[in-house]
Amino acid sequence: MIDGLYDFTRPFRSNRMLQALLAVYLLFWVLMAIEPYNRFNWFLENLLIFATITGLVGTYRRFAFTNMSYLLIVVFLVLHTFGANYSYHTTPLDSWIRELFHTERDGYDRVVHFSYGLLLAYPIREFIVRSMGPKGLWDYALPVVLVLASGAFYELFEMWVALLVAPEIGTLFLGTQGDPWDTQHDMELAMYGAILTMVVTAAAAKVERSHRPR
Repeated sequence: MIDGLYDFTRPFRSNRMLQALLAVYLLFWVLMAIEPYNRFNWFLENLLIFATITGLVGTYRRFAFTNMSYLLIVVFLVLHTFGANYSYHTTPLDSWIRELFHTERDGYDRVVHFSYGLLLAYPIREFIVRSMGPKGLWDYALPVVLVLASGAFYELFEMWVALLVAPEIGTLFLGTQGDPWDTQHDMELAMYGAILTMVVTAAAAKVERSHRPR
């Protein structure tokens, strides 16, 4: 089971773990597509999911991630899919988040932005290491930089969509909730999540090296 998490050599037809991940996620997506808070906003939020799955499927033969990376990607997509069903507006978890952090703001979207860095920095690092082969500190710095850059691009994408496609639901889609620093906080949390993942990854790599026979 553990070895399977780091396997990227098997084709999809024999990769049972990846097949199970995909089946579970598709079932969850279908359930979350039923009666969303706002159907049009749900569609806009799902553009990220459509683009991600299309990209992963289209490049699978040329570059297959390890199952660990696919697991992290699917967990993030589950979080985003859940939020999209509620248009990131007062999810069932928001009351618990408000009570825990003593805030009046719905905080689930903050959780997802933090999870973006926390969960996707590892797959990003895997892609960088296997395709570019950076050495030393760059192994861990570049994923953080790319998380921050892609997070900034996504904020721009949200703005473009809100202005050009759906200005009538712009506030709902952007989810600023009256916070003038909402965009900056979202990017900040994604960066913190990525840094945390890279620190843990670097520590795990150091421990692994120390246990290798000399």
